[in-house]
Amino acid sequence: MSKFMRVSAPAYTLILEHLQAGKKIAAIKALRAANQSGLKEAKEAIERLQDEQGTNSYPHAAKAGAKIVVGPVIKKLTLDFGEGDIEVDLETMQLMTLMQMQKIGLDACGEILDLVAALEAFASGQKIGVIT
Repeated sequence: MSKFMRVSAPAYTLILEHLQAGKKIAAIKALRAANQSGLKEAKEAIERLQDEQGTNSYPHAAKAGAKIVVGPVIKKLTLDFGEGDIEVDLETMQLMTLMQMQKIGLDACGEILDLVAALEAFASGQKIGVIT
């Protein structure tokens, strides 16, 4: 189970509106539609949100439920391996990097794959940082 469920700002607003109107089931349905989660996961995430907001007490959900986060979704990146710009998604970025390993070197390949891992973590709602 993921610790985070990323939703768009409009979906989050809709979830909050349902909760403010006392429509927990509608909020669960909205969350499921926003990120294709299962019923149990969505219910626990909604209960965690309610617990965090102090509207209802669900101590078990605060531990078990995923945190609902709002933010941008990384869909495409533009890369240039020396042959011009290529627009890729994160999975293609990994494949292109591995295919270019002889040209860019093992160290650069590792750094780019670390970047992909960080972007995937960000996309799933986790906090990322810089290590110097």
